[in-house]
Amino acid sequence: MVSGNALDGLLRGGGLDVHFQPVVCLKQQRVIGLEALARPQALPVNELFAEARRTGSLLHLDRHCRQLALSTYAGMVLAESEPPPLLFLNFEASVLDTGVLGSGALIQAVRQAGVPPSQVVIEINESVVGNTEALITFVNVHRDLGFLIALDDLGTGQSNLPRISQLRPDVIKLDRSLIDGIEKDFFQQETVKSLTHLSRSIGCLVLAEGIETVEELDCCAGLGADLFQGYFFGRPAPAAPREDNDLPLSLREASERLRVRAVAGIRQRHATGQRMAWLVEQGCRRLQGAERSDFDAVLAALVAGEGGVEAAYLLDSRGIQVGDTHLRPGTVHTNTLLFSPGYRGSDHSTKEYFYSLIGTGLTRFTTENYISLATGHLCRTVAMWLDHPDGDSYVLCIDLKL
Repeated sequence: MVSGNALDGLLRGGGLDVHFQPVVCLKQQRVIGLEALARPQALPVNELFAEARRTGSLLHLDRHCRQLALSTYAGMVLAESEPPPLLFLNFEASVLDTGVLGSGALIQAVRQAGVPPSQVVIEINESVVGNTEALITFVNVHRDLGFLIALDDLGTGQSNLPRISQLRPDVIKLDRSLIDGIEKDFFQQETVKSLTHLSRSIGCLVLAEGIETVEELDCCAGLGADLFQGYFFGRPAPAAPREDNDLPLSLREASERLRVRAVAGIRQRHATGQRMAWLVEQGCRRLQGAERSDFDAVLAALVAGEGGVEAAYLLDSRGIQVGDTHLRPGTVHTNTLLFSPGYRGSDHSTKEYFYSLIGTGLTRFTTENYISLATGHLCRTVAMWLDHPDGDSYVLCIDLKL
């Protein structure tokens, strides 16, 4: 445990270093920023901040770390970097609960160091702040002064999603807990994908933090992350003229992998779309050549004979199911009351695959991925309108398991 004398010594200006870790952008293939991290010379950083919190010195320590980071950043030789990398600067947001709002300490420190506010990204862990009004005011004031705002550690147990809309950050940093092993976990992937979609819709960038492997990098890039940080690109290191001889190469390689994967994904989606269209067109042709009494037999044969088809069912022009839901032989659906196949007379009129064909001019529609209420499995549905020789109209629906 750090002693009070040791803490006093650090606050007087000795024994505390600043290290910097790169933040990279694959699309621009460059280091777009540097996060400043306090590094005591004689003890772990978490012990230092714990003692400062215990002794009521947290505000003083936080300001000292920021001033040191700003002065070190301002004096760095940035190897012909144009524009210069942004400074990602941590702010101990819990001090807002102590009534320090309005002190102007941060803008004074930036001006004293000669660093334009537009080059500084204030990193805020909003989960440690109880006073939401003070937090919103702090963010708005500093945004108006020209600072950029980043929400740190999104994805930890205490992070508060509603504050994203309240604070309107420029950058959202995804916590390492969302990144670790993401290439092997579908649910992590969908969580990150949802957060990237949310971020794009509100106009902010997603930074995947804690990237340690090429697999994590490639997966997060494919899911839409904009910026990356972690040991894969470099550990925090003391300020020095940067020799990035290897980093541009790794960025180019990662960018090329992203491009190759994106092209392959487009081709795969195109091939899947063509197959789904062929399946539903085949099904419609078979139904148009059959009597109504034979519809169930046609659907059963379609499901049994085509690989990848999990279910097929037919709706009338009002969205009411005609006949049974035909599942592929051997299909096991999730054993819960939430999921069960539709039956004759089930109402599908509020389902996207039905109403998208009503009054839209479309004759065929394919959904995004979703959880089937029939089986509990991830699937996509392709639906097609058909006019039968008997004078009635129907919608054929085919579910493909993913």
